[in-house]
Amino acid sequence: MVYGYCRVSTKKQSLSRQVDVILDYGVKYSNIYMDTYTGAEIKRKGLDKLREILTKGDTLVVKEIDRLGRNRSQTIDLIKELIERDINLIVLDTPYLQDFIIRELKNNEGFMEIMANTLLALILEVAEQERKKILLRTSEGKKKAIAKGVKFGRKTKITKEIFLEYYNKIKEGIFTPKDIQESLNISKQSYYNYIKKYVET
Repeated sequence: MVYGYCRVSTKKQSLSRQVDVILDYGVKYSNIYMDTYTGAEIKRKGLDKLREILTKGDTLVVKEIDRLGRNRSQTIDLIKELIERDINLIVLDTPYLQDFIIRELKNNEGFMEIMANTLLALILEVAEQERKKILLRTSEGKKKAIAKGVKFGRKTKITKEIFLEYYNKIKEGIFTPKDIQESLNISKQSYYNYIKKYVET
């Protein structure tokens, strides 16, 4: 079975970009697990549930390697856990991770012990620095746009299909109503309006 995992680490980030890429890879939406920023902490319900479901031979797909953990140590530990459980890991933005590093880690215990932390830490450092650059460029670009009078905000309509896909995650114990509101960038009132429109009708 093939699963996907997405995580956002700030309130301003959206899961949609990660979800879209994983869907394009061919993962079913029902097999994508997500974690969102709550304001007080980063919940890990999605990842915890996913780790319970994953079994030997399954494949886990993520867009970026640093989505697997809050820090390098946590990410490295999870990658090692997946390898030990014989679960394939596909990182879409880092294809060589699967082609070389993970393959070597699986086939060579000496390599695992000596090189794993160093190589993975290096990859994570590069990913972290690149993310900082992107956030900086995005912030600067947004400031310039606002100065020119550009307004930001959700313009696309949330369809019944999209809302129900998120809403069903509540039944699975993965999302809370607040998680959905933040993921879809809607107010509490809008959330209940969508329930009346799409769920109770």
